[in-house]
Amino acid sequence: MIEELIQKTNDKKFYNDCDLKVESYSFRTSDNTFEMILSINQNSYDIPVEYEEWKLTCSNTEKFDGFFWSLTLPYVKMKILDKHPLLLIFHENELECEIKGKPENVSEFIGDITNVLEKETGNWIPVKEYFWNNEEYYEKYSKRTICIPKSLENPIRKICEKHKLNFQINNEIIDEDKGFADKPKSKILIFGNEDVSPNDFNLNQPFIIAEKFTAERTK
Repeated sequence: MIEELIQKTNDKKFYNDCDLKVESYSFRTSDNTFEMILSINQNSYDIPVEYEEWKLTCSNTEKFDGFFWSLTLPYVKMKILDKHPLLLIFHENELECEIKGKPENVSEFIGDITNVLEKETGNWIPVKEYFWNNEEYYEKYSKRTICIPKSLENPIRKICEKHKLNFQINNEIIDEDKGFADKPKSKILIFGNEDVSPNDFNLNQPFIIAEKFTAERTK
């Protein structure tokens, strides 16, 4: 019934007449199961809306974020995606890279890295995932090892070469050697609204990364 819930939240009438509300959620660490209770409430008093509650279950959950408020507006349009910047770490080989040197202009380097990550990942992967954002660290440490999805190699290498940093690949990590990140079946359930922002660009849309999503109406 997950398809029914997704279709309902993407209907134009739903967006105009209803509120999608997070009633509660829990994460069971023993089997990585994430459960959420969602309610559909009346937003427009011109058109009667039947109150509903849904139980969403996410199996083999890897990550969830953005559920800080009960109302999800404007991000009420649910969608399951099997391609998304946040899935790169689970779907691609990882490269263990060693970067040596100190940028002559740290601010410019960080700006260039920020721009390339925004272009390549829609700002879903921040600079702090891979690089220091503080000049003092570059003064103290001239070497850093990072692990990146394979598709980010060329963009990051070009920025490092531009700033005269030595960029070297030490290892390519594949399949089960990736450990927890070896999840090729993982998908993302995003609570989005492409009238506000594309799903592949980060404007703080709530999301859940898991291998399987199911839903059932409970009220």
